[in-house]
Amino acid sequence: MKKSLAAILSAAMLCMAITACGGQNNASGTDDSADNAASSGGENGTIAVVTKTMNNPFHVTYGEAIKEAGEAAGYEVVVSGPDAETDVDKQISLIETYIEQGVTAIVTSACSSTAIVDVIEQADEKGIPVFLVDSGADGGPYISFIGTDNYAGGQLAGEWVGENVDAGKCVILDGNSGNDATTKRVKGFTEVIESQYPDIEIVASDYANCEISKAMEVTENFLAAYPDLKVIFCANDNMAIGAGQAVAAAGLRDQIKICGFDGQPDAAQAIIDGEIDATIAQKPATMGKMVVEAIEAYLAGETVEKEVDTGCDIVTSENAETYLEWQ
Repeated sequence: MKKSLAAILSAAMLCMAITACGGQNNASGTDDSADNAASSGGENGTIAVVTKTMNNPFHVTYGEAIKEAGEAAGYEVVVSGPDAETDVDKQISLIETYIEQGVTAIVTSACSSTAIVDVIEQADEKGIPVFLVDSGADGGPYISFIGTDNYAGGQLAGEWVGENVDAGKCVILDGNSGNDATTKRVKGFTEVIESQYPDIEIVASDYANCEISKAMEVTENFLAAYPDLKVIFCANDNMAIGAGQAVAAAGLRDQIKICGFDGQPDAAQAIIDGEIDATIAQKPATMGKMVVEAIEAYLAGETVEKEVDTGCDIVTSENAETYLEWQ
């Protein structure tokens, strides 16, 4: 049952500037700015957005979209996140700070689908609704998940690989343990390859933490172990870009197909430049707008769908120019 909402906060809140293309956000509050903020909220209250990280353009984009749509609707919108998607404790700490401040609503993309459950329950006890984007939770009374059907997106990636690689060895670059989005992408991809394309063999999978540098390192190890490798599936585009750099440095670009996931503009450009082959495009700008619509509907007493699929598309050299801006 919907609980009464906390009064609009008068305590201090966080103000920030969001960087583009995954750069360091100098005012983002990845550490203590959530504690040091000092504003009274918008006329309709405050929406607190806690991303997985402020160092990935995908998360920056939906944060910007929520901020723009939320402010237009009369809310103050504050956006923060940890420096890395693996910093689960920092994300939880940020959310707990906003719960203590009594914000009107919380939006988050969980670094850990299990760890997030406890803070969702804490927010519910305080009458603060929680909305999820991009990555879901293993439980807890969140109001709505708005984002890509990541399992279906992984299946789409598997189908593209199966149609573009006749046979050979395949490796996977996963995100990090507990990352609901990348786990589902890898699951969908793996099940399609194993059930429909028996001539493609998945020989290894490893975590690359959704980071370019880590993906380069993991890919270099894979290339040493499997010199006849034919395809690399990366569960996000930062990892695809890193894998592409490692493959190019090894002089194996003509031998290996690379498919990413996210559809970030940098990946679209990498496809145009021949550095990777494909990506599965999500729609973070759309997610941001839709989550604000869901918040407004919920606060107005309307029924909100529990799961909202924002869709995804395959991006290749044929349509990459369309994805040089986030959808």
